Amino acid sequence: MSSGLSNPSTFKRFRMWAEKNCIDPDLLKNIDFDAEFGKDLSYNEAIETALHKFPTVWRTEIMEDFESRPKQIIFIKELIPKIIEGEIQVTYRKSPKIGLYYVIENRFKQSRESSRLLIEFYRTDKINPAELGDEEARLAGIDSADRIRDLFKKWYGEPIPLLYRNWFKLKGFM
Repeated sequence: MSSGLSNPSTFKRFRMWAEKNCIDPDLLKNIDFDAEFGKDLSYNEAIETALHKFPTVWRTEIMEDFESRPKQIIFIKELIPKIIEGEIQVTYRKSPKIGLYYVIENRFKQSRESSRLLIEFYRTDKINPAELGDEEARLAGIDSADRIRDLFKKWYGEPIPLLYRNWFKLKGFM
């Protein structure tokens, strides 16, 4: 079973979202949806990417709503205390992140500590993981660039795609 935008119904749903929420349908003619949005992106990741890459295409209220509404993001359990202590400043993901997120460690089972954690993404940079150095890996709470590349391979496959370095700050606890 295909997942993400590789699933035709998910891709169609995303295109319908784009048509419904754009300022002018003619603007969508300038976007190559197949080239701009990886087939491994989920529906929500595709929306985040669209809002980040093409901010002038979408209705203002869509942008404001998406940025102000907390979403959820998964971090491995070992990183959550480092987020709380302020030792982690970034996360590397296959899509840009914008706005507020609740941190969870598991999609199916929440821990008390992580379910109360709220972070805000304020900047994103596109990066080539092959060029990542140890210092950049440590920004994400991982000791070395080789270790973080091993994790990228596990999560994203090989070759590792270009990724986004998403900068965040701890907003508080809910």
